[in-house]
Amino acid sequence: MDAIQIVNVSKKFKERGKSFFVLNRINLNIKKGEIFGFLGPNGAGKTTLLSIILGILYPDEGKVIIMGQDVHKKREIMEKINYVSGETRFHWVLTVRDVLNFYGMSYGISRKKLKKRIKMLLDFFGITQIAHRKFDSLSTGERMRLVFAKALLNEPEILLFDEPTLGLDPQIANKVRKEIKRVNEELRTTILLTSHYMQEVESLCHRIAFINKGRIIDTGSVEKVKRKRFSSYDLIIKVREIKDQKLMEEMGFKLCKDRVHINLSYHDDLNKILSFFTENGYKIVDIQIKKPTLEDYFVSTLDTDEVVQS
Repeated sequence: MDAIQIVNVSKKFKERGKSFFVLNRINLNIKKGEIFGFLGPNGAGKTTLLSIILGILYPDEGKVIIMGQDVHKKREIMEKINYVSGETRFHWVLTVRDVLNFYGMSYGISRKKLKKRIKMLLDFFGITQIAHRKFDSLSTGERMRLVFAKALLNEPEILLFDEPTLGLDPQIANKVRKEIKRVNEELRTTILLTSHYMQEVESLCHRIAFINKGRIIDTGSVEKVKRKRFSSYDLIIKVREIKDQKLMEEMGFKLCKDRVHINLSYHDDLNKILSFFTENGYKIVDIQIKKPTLEDYFVSTLDTDEVVQS
């Protein structure tokens, strides 16, 4: 059973008296225990879909199945979900412990269980020593760890992350990514993540979906999705000396001083290329493999309206 199934979900909004699709027959399956990235430009429909999954909005058509239950018919299933946003804020006068106590009671957790749960989460995120401090006095990294802890109070099986590193400096953003990965690996929490940071998605997500103009364009692993748009990559080899320029050119290499360039398809045998150099007495100093990035894919995809669901 999948953690989340999104089945033929459509949603229309109105603007200046005209209706338009924000989501147009969206279908997605998110597996238990995976980190799934949901990508797309601003206004593509990402936040609307998250709102439907959370039960805040109702779809015009289709349904969302959470752990086998229709989220809009079995509201109790929402106890298995929680939400993290990079823009989450708490009242400045509340301490770390106050925040966790307040939300724990809001989730209906018994006092005895809540006390144990708070202790575990303070230890898990390394914020026990700051439990007495007010939210207003916390650093950005400490605030994000508190947001994570709050989201795990009800022991959710699914976490929705909406731009968790938005506006953070690189050092703090890197710490946040490590915490996301740790929550997924150690607690086996299923994570649905939206982000505009392509490197973040590449480093975290097992699979991704790309949405544009309310339609799913591509789904699959990061590598699989990129290969739908890019069939080749560049190989750059630095050698001590180019001995036979004519032979190199006959082999399809482009030469630039002590570097040799070639464009390869993913089906080409890289070992065969490297063997050619060693067999011909070349001393390889450095090798660079330049493959298209997810950012390249993002830009390329926006240039087409093609829909490729898989």
